[in-house]
Amino acid sequence: MKISNFENLQIKFVLGRSLFLGGGISLMLNYGDKDAYLAIILGFLLGIPLIYLYSHVSFSNIKIYLSQNNIINKLTKGILLLFYLFMVFFLTIIFAIFIYSFYLPFTKTIISCTPFLFLAIYLSTKGSKGIVSVTKVLFFINILLIIFKYSMLAPYLDFNNFLPIYTIGFKKLFLTALIFAIFTTSPYFLVIDEKTSFKNNLTCYAASSLTIMVMLIYLIGVFGSSLAKTFSYPEFSILRQINVFNFIQNIESFLAINWLFDIFIALSLASLKIKEICHYKKNIWTYSIFFIIVLIVDHYVIGNYKVAITVYQASFYLLLILILLSFLFLLIKKDLVKTKST
Repeated sequence: MKISNFENLQIKFVLGRSLFLGGGISLMLNYGDKDAYLAIILGFLLGIPLIYLYSHVSFSNIKIYLSQNNIINKLTKGILLLFYLFMVFFLTIIFAIFIYSFYLPFTKTIISCTPFLFLAIYLSTKGSKGIVSVTKVLFFINILLIIFKYSMLAPYLDFNNFLPIYTIGFKKLFLTALIFAIFTTSPYFLVIDEKTSFKNNLTCYAASSLTIMVMLIYLIGVFGSSLAKTFSYPEFSILRQINVFNFIQNIESFLAINWLFDIFIALSLASLKIKEICHYKKNIWTYSIFFIIVLIVDHYVIGNYKVAITVYQASFYLLLILILLSFLFLLIKKDLVKTKST
């Protein structure tokens, strides 16, 4: 399906934010401290070459592009399939821990998460067109919630919390920036078969990066970096500060829902891509894969904070490897296609 530039912006705005809930933000605060917002600026610059490569290797139809039965296609499909499966696993962990921590702490993960995941699979059965239609609605709700949250939190900002500037050293700053670049750009591979321009992709990247930087500025400005690092979900904890005319309070559970929108769309796209690469017609296989992943998360991750943190840290390196391998094989594939055409 050919999407417009604005639809591309909506989808990639959501995808660029989908891996940051909880552990993603905490990881950046732990490494970047109060200079984490500076790391985002550097991370944005590091991500531009990745966006350029992504724009260069993207193609119009994954089924046709990888249809030939040769070793390069098999390796490319294998790497992409591994990437999509890992994205489902990682997104499920992000969602499950968040639901367990703040919404349903006494409910088994397999009960609290399965309906959400199965709904994402159901949306994927409607194809790219259905996902784009839902994203359009969620995008505008997302923007309204973001504007409301940061407008209400503005009076609590204390710019003394940013001083002194640049105290962590370049090594930690660079690592934080690299984490940001990988976590922001890697979900774009969920729409690798939508051919879009570098300029449009850069606009999408800038928009999602800006909202994450603003969020980190608020976390540091309101809490201070030392306090912010003590929260497992600082972006949720800061919402408890919102008080509208001493009347509307304790609405953090509602305001945090836009993060779930991001995860929902990313899971739907991952489900769609798994089905397209595996070429199976019955969705029972997708439901089975998601159900097995939920069982693994429920048994090994939920309730074990050390395991969750280890997964977040390992995910950065695994995503980095998968992205580099995907770029490598897609570039080889593109060169082969050009050679044959000439």
